[in-house]
Amino acid sequence: MEEKIKDILITELDYSKYVAEMTAEDLCNLQPPLDGIRDAWLADRSISDIVVEGFSVSNLLKAGFTFPSALIAMDWLMDEPDIAKEELASELFFS
Repeated sequence: MEEKIKDILITELDYSKYVAEMTAEDLCNLQPPLDGIRDAWLADRSISDIVVEGFSVSNLLKAGFTFPSALIAMDWLMDEPDIAKEELASELFFS
C-alpha cells in the first residue's frame, strides 16, 4: 500500500519523492476510523469529512491542506490533542 500511496502523492498531488515517502509512511499508520477514510480515498479519491477535537478535514482543506495532510493532522489530534490543537490553531490563524 505504501508504494501506491507514494505514487499517488507524486503523480497526482505533486509531492516531492522525499515528502511522498514520509507522508505515505504516516498514512499507512493511521488509526481507526482514519484508516478507512484513507482506504476510500485510495480507491476512488473520495473525500470524507471528520471532526476531531473541534477541527474538521473540510476546514483544513479550506486552509490549504491536501487531503492526505489533513488526515495526518486528524491522527495527530487523536494522539496529542493539546499540542496539535495549539499548533493547528496558530497555523490556521496565520494562514
